[in-house]
Amino acid sequence: MEWHGLRAVEMDFLESAPSRYVIEHEVRLPRSKVWALFVDPTTWPGWWPGVEQATYRGDPPFGVGTIRAATVSGQRYEETMLAWEEGKRWAYRIDRSTLPLAKAQLEASEFEDAPSGTLVRWILVADDPLAERIGAPFQEMLESLFAEALTNLEAYASKHKTMGGG
Repeated sequence: MEWHGLRAVEMDFLESAPSRYVIEHEVRLPRSKVWALFVDPTTWPGWWPGVEQATYRGDPPFGVGTIRAATVSGQRYEETMLAWEEGKRWAYRIDRSTLPLAKAQLEASEFEDAPSGTLVRWILVADDPLAERIGAPFQEMLESLFAEALTNLEAYASKHKTMGGG
């Protein structure tokens, strides 16, 4: 497989990226549990659609600067963690992938307490001319993917009650 490098961006790209998608979804789990599942890459194949494998490189503790490697629907990704605010915010940029996605891409997940459990906000920003041209259908696809992922996350958590807090 051929690797495609993406431009290295930092957290300020959340505000300056040409394409920005924000999706929110509530889950009926405490924030500590949602956080634990998000930051443990070994759980992702159990709840995020298409994730076959995910792992951090290096030794714990993991945080800003940690490299994550993942295989999603047969494509490989290498990412650098850019934010790791315990229980609040987790973000990474894609450094390279075997699928030519975009010129640059950053994803952030933010977590807030909500009446039913946790509000999870997924922010995907990119320098991606194709996504810009597609417009609303791309947003709808992301919304559907995120809703499926978090529905799966709730089911995964109920099967693995010892993971995380709460």
